[in-house]
Amino acid sequence: MITILDVAYTRLGKSGGNLTGGDFESVGLQIMGGCEGCGASLAAYNAYPSTTGYWRCRDCLCGAGFKTVEEFEKAELRAAGWRDAP
Repeated sequence: MITILDVAYTRLGKSGGNLTGGDFESVGLQIMGGCEGCGASLAAYNAYPSTTGYWRCRDCLCGAGFKTVEEFEKAELRAAGWRDAP
């Protein structure tokens, strides 16, 4: 399953390396958040976007994650009202 960090790398066109808070902001992502299930504090490297629209930790993901960034991006477009999302 992908993490928020994977989404950031993809949106920035990078395959690794250090990112700043500004990098995350420039692609519409947060760098820190909390788990929808257990409330644990999460950072981009251990935060999994879920099909519910919230972040989850690995233990709470329970099959509600995305296998690819493309799958996540498509779900985001649909949630934003793009009925014909690719």
